[in-house]
Amino acid sequence: MGFNLLNIGSQALMANRTALSVVSQNIANASTEGYSRQNANFVSIVDRQGSFIQDIDRATDKFLTQQLWSDISSFNSLNLKDTLTSQTDNLLASSSTSISAALDTYFTAMQNAVDDPTSLANRELYIEESTALARRFNNLSAQLIVQNDAANAAMDASADNLTQYSKSVAALNDQITYLIGRDESVNELRDQRDVLVNKIAEIVDVKVVEEGDNYTLLIGNGQPLVVGQTVNTVELRQGNPDNTQSQIFIKMSGSEANITQQVTGGVLGGVKSFRNDILNPSLNELGRIAMALAEETNTQHRKGMDLNNDLGGDVFLDINAEQSMRSRIKANNNNLSTVNVARVQITDTSKLTLDDYQLIVQDNNELLVKRQPSGSVVSLTKAVADATPLPDNTYFLDSASGVIHVQMDGMSTTVDTVGFMSVGDNYTVQPTRDASALISSVITDPKAVALANPVRITTNPNNTGSAIASVQVTDPMDGAFANIGTAGTLTPPIQIVFNNDAPIEYSVFDVSNPLDPQPVTINAVVQSNLPFTPGQTFDLGGYEITIDQVPKAGDRFDFDFNKDGVSDNRNALALSAIQSKALLVNGSLQDHYSSIVEQVGAKAATGKINLTASESVLTSTKASMASIIGVNLDEEAARLVQYQQAYQASARLISTSQTLFNTLLESF
Repeated sequence: MGFNLLNIGSQALMANRTALSVVSQNIANASTEGYSRQNANFVSIVDRQGSFIQDIDRATDKFLTQQLWSDISSFNSLNLKDTLTSQTDNLLASSSTSISAALDTYFTAMQNAVDDPTSLANRELYIEESTALARRFNNLSAQLIVQNDAANAAMDASADNLTQYSKSVAALNDQITYLIGRDESVNELRDQRDVLVNKIAEIVDVKVVEEGDNYTLLIGNGQPLVVGQTVNTVELRQGNPDNTQSQIFIKMSGSEANITQQVTGGVLGGVKSFRNDILNPSLNELGRIAMALAEETNTQHRKGMDLNNDLGGDVFLDINAEQSMRSRIKANNNNLSTVNVARVQITDTSKLTLDDYQLIVQDNNELLVKRQPSGSVVSLTKAVADATPLPDNTYFLDSASGVIHVQMDGMSTTVDTVGFMSVGDNYTVQPTRDASALISSVITDPKAVALANPVRITTNPNNTGSAIASVQVTDPMDGAFANIGTAGTLTPPIQIVFNNDAPIEYSVFDVSNPLDPQPVTINAVVQSNLPFTPGQTFDLGGYEITIDQVPKAGDRFDFDFNKDGVSDNRNALALSAIQSKALLVNGSLQDHYSSIVEQVGAKAATGKINLTASESVLTSTKASMASIIGVNLDEEAARLVQYQQAYQASARLISTSQTLFNTLLESF
């Protein structure tokens, strides 16, 4: 009996001492990050032989732990995206950086020139505002690029941390396996490993698979980050072919994979989402607006006449300047072929989209074209022979001679390589990405501002009808304007004469020799005594004449070069009308800029709502986890008293056993 009591007391003493140690550990780590409350599990020994501590487990919940990692990843992704999106929203909407405010000021200066085209001061102001507008485009583009640089820096730091955390997880996997083999406790090491996974989840969405006592960490589309004690390194590299957009690679067993578009969650996923949803569309739209403004303004300005009696030149840098065309296409660094010439010519700004494109060389001279970042395939028709220009939505590829021509979405893409092209060679086309950075004002002389129409209309003072003539220049490079610099006249000067009242007939004469007018031939038809319809338009090569209302017999209009027409503002009116003209698919320049401001603003507002919801979910998950794994000091204090009393009772049991044993000995 005494021996049994002694054995039971000894067992109880050791068990309660261990339990006290566990409680002490819990209390000591009540504020330790990631510490999971530990429990000493008592097990009774059969036949009333006492008890022992079978194991010391850690309070945990696998489902909640996985949920916590997912919530951490989602919150950090939304948090970074919200920060960057809010900055972009402020840049686009602020009056100090907004393109909308600069456009208003620019067109106000143009309207001043409309009101008084003879004023050199008004012309100088217009030049200054065109320079200021171009600079506003440049500055806003530069500030958005700064955001891109900040995103790259965040990715770089995160990639470095991801590798370090992964190595630490692998080291803990190894240490845990080793200690379990020696039957030692690893609860604290498991806690440390979970904390590391928390930090990894802040960087990227991670899936954790428990394989025995080890963690296997998967990212992207299931690429292994950690497998047991093996770590696959994540590296951030300069973008290819766009070196401004850093890319994420993972190196695995001698191979590597680009997982940039596959990663989700965390800082890396937040950067990817910000770029695809906010930054790149903003830069592309900004570039599209800059292109449409420059092209339409230049086109219209070339149709005007300046104070030097010359046709107008460009106000802004030509959108198809060689540097601009070459900047729109980039060859992949891994291509086997070498580019000789690659350029993208903008043929119709109204058809431009906000997409980037990837051109991939296939077998049998096939070309695969994908929109980026969506990856959707563009349906194009293969041309049987090269032609300039190709029809819309067609391509020509001859890999043997190294030639690609693509005509689509308002642009013509040309690639010419040194020698043949290889299957898999690919090129990235960004038609509008750099346009806002490249736009510049090139006009400097106020006298060179072409506000007048180069065609003068002279209405015969003896006209009795109500007819009104107007002129629209269609092609200032046409031969009709060839002699304005030398002879100061159209080639030829034109007179339209109306012959009868019922029916009304007209004749169009070349009056180069006023004493011997000659009928003009238009579209192989001699323009003599032909029936007239009010509103009829006459295409005279380089310009069109429209006659509205009803003329009378004998009425006539003369058309010649508008020499010294300094007070003429007809081209200025056309330049001013660009402000409200629907130049792009969804309306005017202001409409498009307002649209992107609204879209980014809406996404910023939605992002804040999503962030708040994500934060609430994360807080709830953390609270649920804390209720399971957290240390409650009140409970631990109660257990401390409980185990202390049990320990003291166990000691008393041993003492009692010894007393009984001594009494038994003394009885003999």
